[in-house]
Amino acid sequence: MEYAVSLTVVAVFIAVYLLTRPKVRTVFFDEYDDLQFVFAVESFIKEMPLPKEGGKTDAKRYASTVKRVMFKIKSSKFGSFFEKFIALEDDIKKIIKYDFALLDELPSIEKEPRAVKIARFCLVHSDYRMCDARIKRVFEEQNKRRTLSYSEIMAMGKAFRYILTEKICYIYLQLETLAKVYDLAAKYVYNPLMISGKYKKLIKSRLFLSLCALRAGYRMEYFSRIHCEVTDGLYNKLTEIIDAIKEAEKYDFSVFYTPLEILDRYETFSSATAQTKQNFLALIKEASDKENLDEFMYTIRVDKYMQSASSGHISVRRGSVFSRTICVINQKRDISMLAAALNSRQFMNLYFAPNERKSKRNGKSISKIIEYENTFEPICKFRTLNFGISVSGGKLKVSPSLPAMIERADVVFDVNGTQNSLHIERGEEKALYLGTTRLSGIEQIKLGEVPVDVTVTVPRG
Repeated sequence: MEYAVSLTVVAVFIAVYLLTRPKVRTVFFDEYDDLQFVFAVESFIKEMPLPKEGGKTDAKRYASTVKRVMFKIKSSKFGSFFEKFIALEDDIKKIIKYDFALLDELPSIEKEPRAVKIARFCLVHSDYRMCDARIKRVFEEQNKRRTLSYSEIMAMGKAFRYILTEKICYIYLQLETLAKVYDLAAKYVYNPLMISGKYKKLIKSRLFLSLCALRAGYRMEYFSRIHCEVTDGLYNKLTEIIDAIKEAEKYDFSVFYTPLEILDRYETFSSATAQTKQNFLALIKEASDKENLDEFMYTIRVDKYMQSASSGHISVRRGSVFSRTICVINQKRDISMLAAALNSRQFMNLYFAPNERKSKRNGKSISKIIEYENTFEPICKFRTLNFGISVSGGKLKVSPSLPAMIERADVVFDVNGTQNSLHIERGEEKALYLGTTRLSGIEQIKLGEVPVDVTVTVPRG
């Protein structure tokens, strides 16, 4: 008896929840042309308040709604009417299973993640297409006012995918409405008096009448064309959304993280592995949050700190144990750790490279480990170019360092109003040319009022 009462109470609560929980409703947005979009994005970004913690997404409700409609349209009473949509069921199920929990941890506005709001603006006013020019325009406008956090940039692909999943839910709600109209058409054909007053306006609908003709057995092209235009439109939009999700998965949002404009100038950062960069940038976010400072502004502070005499100080304690020297490094997780990593490739790897099992390393040195890990594609696709130009004392000295993919670089530099040309090329050995004359035993060239044309060859490898 006690179990029966408990089960009854639980059942009542479940029933009340199912009846009172808010339903997903289709929301429609205006599509903008390019000029309208430019004006709208300025207003959208300007009026968006600063975010707070504690967002919430509706991914589970969207998934539940789609599954419910999927089940409904597979009913035998619809025959082959929804056949095309049923064929897409496996693809749609994979999409709605995607885990969007990370979005709930992002900075939010009005209880919705800011990243989601930005993704929605990009997509809904562009007919849910991944328009590269419009995406860039939105992010540039946002970064003018306040830098998007690293966590938001890394989750932006999920945010775009979430909005596209939301649109899939809206399409399935339209299919549910279409299924309801199909049912009413069947009732009207067999007994017109069964249609209640609130549905009387349907009698004037061309779509409703075409479905009535279908249910009555008419096969005239005119009637079938009307409802086929509706179903074909929904089907085509659904397939476009599936393609857009694939594009969103491949899209590189890291280029919109403005601190990279500064950090990529440091070879230790630009040559680091993807995971090492992620760990480094996570500390940028952590440190800037503590000071309530924009991440781009904090990165500028790191850059200036690198130029000071105090940067890169590390507390080290050494001790001898048997035939080994044990070093204990004490480094606070703040700007000094970031500076130490930017100063040294080894400290970048020590502080921020992911932990790996020793068995996987096979006892390789730290430089070998870095070489191995650098075979992975980095977050940022940019590589630093170091021309190594010095004009101290009116003499030109060049010590260039080029990434492997760079074959040639041409530079024009100005010294005291005179423009000089410098060409850096790949060659078999290091060499210096003034015009077409090779200079031997000379590392510097005197500069004056006459422009010089200098060529430096850099050995391959």
